[in-house]
Amino acid sequence: MRPGPFESGITEIMEEKFTFYPPKQMGTIIHVMLMLIFSAGGVWGIWGVSHVDIAPQLLPYIALIILFLATVPYLIYRLYALHRSAYILERGGIILHWGWRSENLPMEKVDWVYRVEDLETAPPLPIIHWPGAVTGVRRFQRGSEVEYLASGTRGLIIISTDNRYYAVSPSQINEFISTYHALTELGTISPIAPGSVQPALILSEVFKIRPILWILIGGGLLNISLLIWTLLVIPSRDLISLGFTPAGVPHEGLDSVRLVLFPVLNTTAYLANLVLGLFLFRNQENRFLAYLLWTGSLLVAILFHIGMLFILT
Repeated sequence: MRPGPFESGITEIMEEKFTFYPPKQMGTIIHVMLMLIFSAGGVWGIWGVSHVDIAPQLLPYIALIILFLATVPYLIYRLYALHRSAYILERGGIILHWGWRSENLPMEKVDWVYRVEDLETAPPLPIIHWPGAVTGVRRFQRGSEVEYLASGTRGLIIISTDNRYYAVSPSQINEFISTYHALTELGTISPIAPGSVQPALILSEVFKIRPILWILIGGGLLNISLLIWTLLVIPSRDLISLGFTPAGVPHEGLDSVRLVLFPVLNTTAYLANLVLGLFLFRNQENRFLAYLLWTGSLLVAILFHIGMLFILT
């Protein structure tokens, strides 16, 4: 963090940007711990599925796997967003970054910047939040919305604009506010261009590319078809053989319930490639790698279907 405006002088303020960051240590620890817990549950679920003897015993293990698939990608993005967060002050305005979310606030659009403790009524916190992920939108005064881009509930600063409020949590609260006031006193020479980037815009940009859209839809449909196929096969067969011995003799039969590993592994690969591809897609130079990952998901799903066909014939 660079020295504050009153330490570095007016000349430095006029020429530089001042970047502030939210506290990240506690949020990082909690996200990593949660990912380890849910990942351990997912691994245990996969292990359990491969060892159960009857179909009803599958349910708790499948629930653990679904919980893993639903939470870990979300937590990975939340951790990424925390470490890609910054609040930038310059004479032209305020720039807020939080993961894929970005907001440019020209200085003339900013009405005031206050600590949340200085307000008569504090805005309601996001319904679901935890250290490192205090994000979301709530209704505030006179029906306006307040958007949280913060890592904690303490030390919040509210930025008021023409039609919206923003709640941020810079680790250096006093310096953030004093820098803002110093910049406003100098006046704006070249205001920043207003702009807003939402994570949903990235998805909409992906969906505009028709070949990729069909690849993603095709991979998703193949995931569903593999799951349905597996659930239809398991009750109709008691045993299945996975592969052959070097002598060409089929391996000893296993309970058919083990086939459920096919859709589980296929779905895991599909979601992993989907999420990683979205990260790569954001940068123009990495988009070809994203296309390869998404195409790979489709090919993996086809290979699982072929494998299922060989096992059953």
